[in-house]
Amino acid sequence: MNKFQDQLTQKWVKVTGRKIDLEKHKWLIGPIGATDIIKDKFIKDLASKENLEIIRNEKDTGLLESIEGIGISNDEKCRLKNSVVDFYENTSNYNFEIWSEWKGFFKPFGGLLVILFSKRLQQLNLPLSSLDSAKGLNSEIIKLKSKEDKKTKWTIWYRKLKSSGDVIYSGVYTTCKNPNYKNPLLKVVFPLPNGNASVVMKKEVLEDGSLLLSSDGRKFGDNGFYFTLTNHKGQYWAKFVKAMHEWIKVYEDEEGVLRADHVLNFYGMNFLKLHYKMTEKKYANLKVERV
Repeated sequence: MNKFQDQLTQKWVKVTGRKIDLEKHKWLIGPIGATDIIKDKFIKDLASKENLEIIRNEKDTGLLESIEGIGISNDEKCRLKNSVVDFYENTSNYNFEIWSEWKGFFKPFGGLLVILFSKRLQQLNLPLSSLDSAKGLNSEIIKLKSKEDKKTKWTIWYRKLKSSGDVIYSGVYTTCKNPNYKNPLLKVVFPLPNGNASVVMKKEVLEDGSLLLSSDGRKFGDNGFYFTLTNHKGQYWAKFVKAMHEWIKVYEDEEGVLRADHVLNFYGMNFLKLHYKMTEKKYANLKVERV
């Protein structure tokens, strides 16, 4: 049954999406998952395949090596709140609290997603209620680095619910140079069996010093949500899901607390809202792991 569900999804991508050229669409290609549980298995597989060192729990490591990597200019960086910049460049230094709210009509579909895919694959386990996440998140920034020059090849944000141990996100944070845009875009890749789901986001620095990321494009090639599939023979297919949009705003509140609002939208209707509170992490008893 599980294999049938995955095959059905992959068939949908092939039939309703398009075959893509690997050279022309490099911006869309990213790490893929095996056919079994994703969790952190793909991290070990990726490191082994590309001969990379896995480094976990290292202080002062971020989703981005530098926030300029997503096309932030010097002027925009000066306008951004320092805490927002620090969050993206030193994400490992923060703890997270999360609250979630599903819109009533969509909540049963969220439950179905969890039953059919998320629990089994240990990927995209979006909390169905705030009680699910009341005990907070375990958050890790995992770097895959070259064993020769120690440069970062891949950055993974690995987040689990403390209450259940379920993986909410195992996402690869990177950037892409999309020919439709002048500046690089943020790309988050979620490995899935024989492919991945990718969210490609453009940035906007707001007047209050906050950062808004959006995946609200209207056509293939725009910022947005993509499924990518491979048959492991050098052939790739991609599906642009134009009905799926999301926005993430990272900001300081009136008391100087760092927060983020995350809104997901389907066919013009907001179906899930997530709110995050970020506070500095204590590193007294934390050991860096190198594999």
